[in-house]
Amino acid sequence: MREAKRCTINSMKIVPQILEKIESAHSQVVVVTKYFNAEETQAIFKELQKHPSFLAMGENRIHEIGAKNIPREYMHFIGNIQSRNVASIVKYCSVVHSLWNEKHAKKINKIGKMDGFVQVNISRESQKSGVLPEDLPAFLEILKALKNITVLGISAMGVSSFSIESKRAEFIRLKQLRDKHIPEGKISAGTSRDFQIALEEGIDIVRVGQAIFDL
Repeated sequence: MREAKRCTINSMKIVPQILEKIESAHSQVVVVTKYFNAEETQAIFKELQKHPSFLAMGENRIHEIGAKNIPREYMHFIGNIQSRNVASIVKYCSVVHSLWNEKHAKKINKIGKMDGFVQVNISRESQKSGVLPEDLPAFLEILKALKNITVLGISAMGVSSFSIESKRAEFIRLKQLRDKHIPEGKISAGTSRDFQIALEEGIDIVRVGQAIFDL
């Protein structure tokens, strides 16, 4: 297991201009803190609550979430779901950003209530998880029968290597899918590397880690 980053967190360590930029775009941010320990994460959480653009903390290491002791309503799971971790995800997280597997969705539904974003493999890369765009309607129909899961919208992790034009095209395609299949839903996409393009394209929720911290 990779050791959590060790650093002193205070208000000067968080870049307020990034949060203000997200707020100005009328978007929200899920702040990724996977490399911080419990004490640091608590300090970051306390500081972030002062910012209107802050939505939640984002984690993908379920074995570390419990120790961080963030209120469930402010903890989102942004990683790949594994069957053995579903119970812990439901226990510690209020929202999951990576719904795409029917088996996992049914297991979540059986254990408890959860909100979620359907992850779309917008880049069609074989190594990435998510439903293909053409399979989104069928998966949404499956989720409709699961009364404990509320679909908030769609999410995506696009290609790692990109031009501004290609990344912009991904976000535009996500908006088209959302508008067609979940008109009232939101889009969760964008990372520290491309969140500025996401904001320009009106993406509702960006997931940003490194860019927010002055490390």
